[in-house]
Amino acid sequence: MKQFKKIAVLGGTGKAGRYVIKRLLEKGYQVKALTRNPVKLTQSSQSLEIIPGDARDAETIHLLLKGSDAVISTIGPTLKTPDTCSIATGHVIEAAKRNHTKRYIELAGLAIDTPTDRKGFKTKLVVSIMKLFVPTIIADRQKAYGLLSSSDLDWTLVRSSMVELTDTHRDIKTSLSDSPGHRISATDLANFLVEELTDEQFIRKAPFISS
Repeated sequence: MKQFKKIAVLGGTGKAGRYVIKRLLEKGYQVKALTRNPVKLTQSSQSLEIIPGDARDAETIHLLLKGSDAVISTIGPTLKTPDTCSIATGHVIEAAKRNHTKRYIELAGLAIDTPTDRKGFKTKLVVSIMKLFVPTIIADRQKAYGLLSSSDLDWTLVRSSMVELTDTHRDIKTSLSDSPGHRISATDLANFLVEELTDEQFIRKAPFISS
């Protein structure tokens, strides 16, 4: 797979995004990070460029992707803006066409359904609770997956179990049918997302992940 130099990041100030940016910088990548509030982005590096703005704005996403070789999104919706993920994903798809960017990695949760799923009882229980309390957010995540499936991007949708904000390292487990566990450390998750940039195993697939 193509080697990348500059990576665009959406959601860089979130609980997973901060770890992703840290890992990208450690690996020697140049990073363009989109954030609504630059003050929250505490990392400092000559290899880090901060793009202030909103992921719901198409031109902001175009600016973010301009000159970028690949994209990682850890963006999450809120109850006030439950459609953020599908809107941002749509903007990324269009901006990627304009900027000739192909590789896109998106972090999501367990609730997204794909044709290869064989979710077990515990996963189904967690998903049913999520759909009960945040149905519009779950529906929007599914919509974003549909947009990716219809695009020509080399996308990977990573369906993560509960993220623990720790630097703990454990063996990473993946599956295309069911969640292999119930937790993952933020460091393990960030490492996996960054490694996926140049790994072809899950292109146009949606692996579950835990550690």
